[in-house]
Amino acid sequence: MESTPAPTLRSPRIYATVLVLTVFAVALGAWRPALLQSSAFAVLLVAVVLTGMPHGAIDHLVAAKLYDLRFTWADQAKFYAGYLVLMALYGGLWIVAPVWSLMIFLVMTMYHFGQADLAYWGLPPLPARLLYLSRGLLLIGGPIAAFPMLVDPIFEAIAGVQVSAWPLLSTRPDLVLAALVGQHGLGAAGAALACGVGQEKWGREALNIPVLAALFAVVPPLVAFSVYFGLWHSLGHILELLRFFRRRGGEPTTLATFYREAALFTVLPFVGLAVLYGLTQSFGLQDQMIALLFIIIAVMTLPHMIIVERLYREREDRRGVAA
Repeated sequence: MESTPAPTLRSPRIYATVLVLTVFAVALGAWRPALLQSSAFAVLLVAVVLTGMPHGAIDHLVAAKLYDLRFTWADQAKFYAGYLVLMALYGGLWIVAPVWSLMIFLVMTMYHFGQADLAYWGLPPLPARLLYLSRGLLLIGGPIAAFPMLVDPIFEAIAGVQVSAWPLLSTRPDLVLAALVGQHGLGAAGAALACGVGQEKWGREALNIPVLAALFAVVPPLVAFSVYFGLWHSLGHILELLRFFRRRGGEPTTLATFYREAALFTVLPFVGLAVLYGLTQSFGLQDQMIALLFIIIAVMTLPHMIIVERLYREREDRRGVAA
């Protein structure tokens, strides 16, 4: 048993800090949106460097625990071969079918983000997965509905898709945004009532939903995504991994050891990104750089999501242990 549980995103000080920073971003977005928009790429880069890339950089250690892999050449070859094959196959799909690849990425990300946010509710499998998708629909659809014209260049660079021309987004994006917020609010309330979610958990989400809705409704989309991805998702996942290793044994069990273990697979992707950044900036192709960054994140998300799914399945099997 875990004698000294690691903090989570829901620990009072961490949660309060994340809320304050998010509300600050919302206030700044309402007051000086142009300032945030002009610094969007820098904010995204900071989020990816500090927590975004590191949060998936110890998947090999997590997989070793989950799949009982030893640190032998044979077992490590199994992991890295499987991981790289999945990345290569999905990367190839982006080349031949970018629109379908984008759709797959969006659905995967909806589920992945929703799962990380709401697995602690401990719902039965079917309502849990429906609620994960509902949360993800708000997180991914919110910035698209709030700023369709701003996300157009990114989606066009990624897959040649013009989201501002989609039905309703071209005429009443405000209604689309309201529907996205409403469906998740109602879905969360229904799941809480039907499954007996405790008042503390439901009360926390009753605050989180409007705060996140305001973030995506007011703050320019790339900055809003960076705030959510860096603070809510990636930091939360890092803290959950510390709990996992404290329970299962081994390292990392502290933030210092986490970043030490994650250093190699955090730095390596940035070597490639630095080359891409230099090339795109030389030719004035910033939108292409953002598109490439998102595609790289998408390609890395597929194997990462499989490992995270196994991690949370293990938690479901341990339903008697507090989440």
